[in-house]
Formats: sequence, C-alpha cells, structure tokens
Amino acid sequence: MHYGVNMENYGEKWREAMRNWSGEYSQRTTNDGEERKFWHEFMKNRLEYHQDEYAKPIAAEMKKIILPYHPDSILEIGPGWGNYTFDLANICNNMYCTDISSDVLSYIIKNGKKKGKNIHTIESKWEDYNAVSCDVVVAFNCFYRMMEIENCLKKINDTAQKLCVIGMTSGPEQPYYKEIEEKLDLKINYHRLDYIYLVNLLYQLGIDCCVKIIPLKKTYFFNSLHHAAEQESRRILSGQYTLTQIEQILEKYLHKDLSGKYFYEHHFFGALLYWEPKNNRQY
Repeated sequence: MHYGVNMENYGEKWREAMRNWSGEYSQRTTNDGEERKFWHEFMKNRLEYHQDEYAKPIAAEMKKIILPYHPDSILEIGPGWGNYTFDLANICNNMYCTDISSDVLSYIIKNGKKKGKNIHTIESKWEDYNAVSCDVVVAFNCFYRMMEIENCLKKINDTAQKLCVIGMTSGPEQPYYKEIEEKLDLKINYHRLDYIYLVNLLYQLGIDCCVKIIPLKKTYFFNSLHHAAEQESRRILSGQYTLTQIEQILEKYLHKDLSGKYFYEHHFFGALLYWEPKNNRQY
C-alpha cells in the first residue's frame, strides 16, 4: 500500500455488515452451540453427496489455480457438504478439513470413503485452529461468522506453505427484489457480506491478492406464481403488501416451462482471491 492511501477500517465495516438489518448479530454468529445445532439439523438431509451446479465452475477454477503448485497437502476451512472438498482431494495426496461441526466432518469422512478418499478432519472453529500447516489453504463461503476477520485472514496466510485461495459468491441479487422494494416501498433483506471487503482487508494487511471473477447461474423452480410469491416474499423485512402485488412483479421476470411450472435463471458471480503466503510477515 502507498503510504498516502487513506482507507477506512475494513475490519469494522465487515463486523457491521455481519449484523442483521436490525443491527444485531444472529445467535449462530455469537453462539458456537447454535452453530453446531444448525449443522446437526441441516446435515440430516444431506446423506448423499451431490455437488451444487453453481459450485462446479468454482471448483474447476480452484483446481486451475492450485495445480501449478503441485500440492502434497490441502486444508479446507468449513467444507459444508463438500462442494469443493472431493475435487480438491483429487489433486493432492493429503486432504484436510476443519470445521466446528462434528456432523459436517462425519459427512465429509463418510462420502470421502465412498469416493476412495481418506480425508483427515480436525474439529475446530478457525479462530481456535492450531493443527497442521499445509501447502494450500482453501476457504470459500465460510466467513459469515468470523468476527475477528483480520486474525482469521492472518491465520490463513500463516498456515499455508505455498498458496492461499479464498472466496465468496457475490451479487447481483435477483432484480425483482429491487422492483419490489421500490414500487411497493418495502424493506428487503439483502445480503450484506461480500468478497470486496476481503480484498480490502488483505490489502490493509499488506497482501496484494489476485482476483478471479467467475460467472455463475442457478435456476429456481416454483410450482406456481403464487408459490413463487410466497417464497420470494420471505426476504421482505417490513412494509405492507399483498401476495397479488408480489405476483404481478414476479410475472415479468419468471418463465413458464412446458409443464406449467415457473422458473427463474439467476445470474450472479463468484470471486476467488489467491496469493502466495509470506509467513512470519509483519502485519
């Protein structure tokens, strides 16, 4: 960073963005027990591995970035249901995953064995992690409760021997939310955390990262226009409206297939941030 550059405190901006629109942190953010409870319930419905369609191009780009480093070991933070884990396990000899949830890690172990992969797991939240270092450290869409984000990014840098790869999915959000907000004078629960904070945080830590933006798409299906209005109105935080009003707006954006069901193909982006670590750096 040039000495004359005057930037805001992006750590504080990140913590502010972690708050909901009422200005409070969620229970999952502040309570480790609530986070474990959430994943315990969530993983009950994730018995078999199915990679999300939107994750495939992200995983492909990850591999392109990592392969030139010929990693012996990769550590993934917060693997979730394995959207990237098993692809990464195919390009290294030793795959590690760390997560606060034992249910997540049990799922990763079980489905890894089905694929002939012996994946090592370490039960820990990233803030408390003190286990193995690896050639490559990967973290994607796992930052949502990392309040001390500066220290978390430093630890990623210091735990990697060859390469750090992190990222998040990003906007834009569905355009009909903006029309609902403006035409009906409603408040929408937009996503507040985004990769651009991480770019600036790394820069303030003295890390100039590369950024790869990946076009993504995800198709949402609805049984009827009324069903779509019920589902999409869940993002409305406040204001008076009727589902008929929501239907009238959605009808301009949704398409109908041959069976009479409605769908919306949402185009958005993913961002991969990557850099070669300089361990023991002065932050």
